[in-house]
Amino acid sequence: MKVILYFILLVLISIPSLAANFDLDYAVFRGDETTDVVEVYMMIPRVLFDFIESYGEFRSSVFVRVAFISDDSVRQMKEWSFTDRTDDPGKITDTQKIPEIVTINVPKGQYRIIAIVMDLNSKKTFREETNVLARDFSYDQLELSDIQLSSQISRTETQNKFSKYFNFDIIPNASNVYGDQNSMIYAFCEVYNLKTVPGQSETYQVRYSITDINDKIIQQNEWLAKKKPGASAVEIKGMNITELNSGLYNFRIAVKEEDNGVEIVGNKRFYVAKNDQDKMMADVMEEVNLSALSEKEIIELFNPLKYHATDKERKMFRKSNIDGKRSIIKNFWKTRDPDPTTPINEAEFEYRQRMNYVTEHFSSPQREGWKTDMGRVFLIYGQPSEIERFPSSLESKPYQIWYYYEFEGGAIFVFVDKSGFGMMELVHSTARNELQDERWERWIQPMGDSDNDYY
Repeated sequence: MKVILYFILLVLISIPSLAANFDLDYAVFRGDETTDVVEVYMMIPRVLFDFIESYGEFRSSVFVRVAFISDDSVRQMKEWSFTDRTDDPGKITDTQKIPEIVTINVPKGQYRIIAIVMDLNSKKTFREETNVLARDFSYDQLELSDIQLSSQISRTETQNKFSKYFNFDIIPNASNVYGDQNSMIYAFCEVYNLKTVPGQSETYQVRYSITDINDKIIQQNEWLAKKKPGASAVEIKGMNITELNSGLYNFRIAVKEEDNGVEIVGNKRFYVAKNDQDKMMADVMEEVNLSALSEKEIIELFNPLKYHATDKERKMFRKSNIDGKRSIIKNFWKTRDPDPTTPINEAEFEYRQRMNYVTEHFSSPQREGWKTDMGRVFLIYGQPSEIERFPSSLESKPYQIWYYYEFEGGAIFVFVDKSGFGMMELVHSTARNELQDERWERWIQPMGDSDNDYY
């Protein structure tokens, strides 16, 4: 049965590559009070393996190890092997990938996932790594798990490692890359801590969206009321992406309680790579003609880059003449390109997209977007993993909590509209070198309650 399953998957899973040995991703789900459930996803190109003829077919034998590392020690590890078969190795292409998944329960904390794939025929070994936070899920506040993206969901009568709720096989797309052959993208997540109090609403609201990196809505469903199955629920949704151009996008799931309006938003980044990619990227990454800019304009161009620049770069920029300043800006992103083998500089592309978003959403007549607290945080850290929005009420001023799960073991940023004029100010963060105020909740108290409480 395992061989048949792999054959079916190999026929259907054809995913573009963006220069890696294999694709590695994960999603974190709530376990119990001390552990989380982490699903690790892999997409392994068949071209990595040597196939040896045996009994009229060609076979490769593969060994896989996934380890969770913390404080230089292996905390959890799983190993397994599989066999891939083909009647003609010459027909194997670099877009054919074998999906793999392993589920591991780990104590809450920060880990390094190390995945190793070994071709037992050639003895070649391939390795990929990523960081993961097994976070401390709440047991009383509305919350979402991570979002798992898939390019294939199908009903199954036979349970296997890809099976989830309601007899569905959800095949993870660990690359999070979708091409011309992918008409649909599917998302799966879990919802926790829905209020099930007698006399209150028995339904919750959910909305699915696809946004670009600037948070501009590309596709969006209307709010949909769903009956609460209990304190937890499962969300599975597919959206058509045939009309999306090449670029970076976010699959967004928003869940809202009907009684109190509390809303939680989860995002998962994905990438569309189509035949029009070169033209689209050229449009987005069109170079600024630095030689035509005055020194004042050059300085204005560099100012937002200060959030990413090193101390040495900032000092050098201040001391340089106009030609030196132009050179610093021209070469700024070249040294920050995370993968020079790909057709775009992902770091520069994302910065420009973030800058566009910050300018559009956080600017005011009094202040440029990148100078605001929210704009600065967005430029430095990117789009939050989750956002909690709390509207104005008799008990509190409007405020938002941004959650980042990908760095420093997880960090939060709390913004409050202190003045009531729509200007969100940072009042507390758990990130290093950011404003920290353990008594930040005093700032959300209605006007007058906290004005004189500064200590």
